Amino acid sequence: MITALVAAAVLAAHPLGNFSINHYDGLTIHRDRIEHLAIVDLAEIPTLQQPPTGPADTHARRTCAELRDAVRAQAGGRLLTWRVTDASFAYRPGVAGLRTSRLTCRLTAPLRVDRPLVLTFANGYRVDTVGWREITAKGNGVRLRDSNVPARSVSGELRDYPADLLSSPLDVRQARLTAEPGEGGSGTPAEVPGVDAVTRYTGLLAGRLNTLIGADRLTVPLGLLALLLSLTLGAVHAAMPGHGKTVMAAYLAGRRRRLRDAVTVAATVTATHTAGVLALGMLVTVASAIAGEVVLSWLGVASGLLIAMIGAGLLCSAFRSRTRHGHGHGHNHGHGYRRGAGGVVALAVAGGLVPSPSALVVLLGAMALGRTAFGVLTVVCYGLGMAVTLLITALALRGLGDLTLGGRMQRLRPYSAAMTATLVLLVGTGVTLRAVAALV
Repeated sequence: MITALVAAAVLAAHPLGNFSINHYDGLTIHRDRIEHLAIVDLAEIPTLQQPPTGPADTHARRTCAELRDAVRAQAGGRLLTWRVTDASFAYRPGVAGLRTSRLTCRLTAPLRVDRPLVLTFANGYRVDTVGWREITAKGNGVRLRDSNVPARSVSGELRDYPADLLSSPLDVRQARLTAEPGEGGSGTPAEVPGVDAVTRYTGLLAGRLNTLIGADRLTVPLGLLALLLSLTLGAVHAAMPGHGKTVMAAYLAGRRRRLRDAVTVAATVTATHTAGVLALGMLVTVASAIAGEVVLSWLGVASGLLIAMIGAGLLCSAFRSRTRHGHGHGHNHGHGYRRGAGGVVALAVAGGLVPSPSALVVLLGAMALGRTAFGVLTVVCYGLGMAVTLLITALALRGLGDLTLGGRMQRLRPYSAAMTATLVLLVGTGVTLRAVAALV
């Protein structure tokens, strides 16, 4: 039963999360025509931001006409002319009580396959959005060869996304193949990565939390369970790569007054993350033109730059301290360089600056169901979970440092300030470059 719940939680998710807009183009080549099945699957937040104007069928026809104009295909160097034969739009249940939406367009274009023809295809509809992009091609009464796309959809036409594609989703935007009279032939097989244990069990927890938030009746025991799950998800989120939390923990572990620093970091991370989720939730609700994933990327850039600036400052301070204490008095009085409380607060702000998309979805779902106060409380617990992971890591690093800096390792103690500062600088630079790459 647990395996089934895990599979359901992971496979139901969109490959790039709840901000994604996903595309599928299925081509069927006949001897006298080419048929194009185009599907656009909007995740919860784009669906909330971009509701249809007017009746669903009118919206579908208008949007499919826009998609038709964005499609470019050639056969033997001749541009194909597409015609919309069917258009539909429908909502489907999403997570946390929100909805996803699905646009289905069927197009056709005349074609005559009486000799080998080189076909090229590209869909330019909404190319600036983040999400899954898949193209398939199969023949009906014709043979296909030299195709760079598969004949079968690995996502079940955007109904059953393969697991563990958060970091490597399909992004196929063009197809090229040769069609000729005859039977047989197929496209290239699609490679799909496996799923790791962390992704599986994190998906299970997120799925259970979303189910609780979207429940028709939220009782006290269910509410407490939802808060506990949110706390756990926040802790797991802080431990994932790319957040710089371990660098913050290392910096915190190097300070002497651990209790005061711990309280400061916990309060700052929780407050910053909660405020970020609330602010982004308001933005995506009232402004449909704001792309949530772009906002997250820019916040990631700001967070990385802040960490890098702190690292550079700490490195300069460490070198100044070494210069001052390297002129004759050879004793080691251990005070190294002084780190102000402002550095701790700044690192904590950087750690909580980028809101978690899963926390945002929980908040929006709670708001849609009239449970705004509970949604805010859930987000607060998420931030507390992040702070707990940070503090545990800091204490572990502190204890590890006391164990390892003995004997011959003691000689490294005078350089610990510079090493910690260098680590902060490097990770801040890495976080910044990763966020910038998402914007390009």
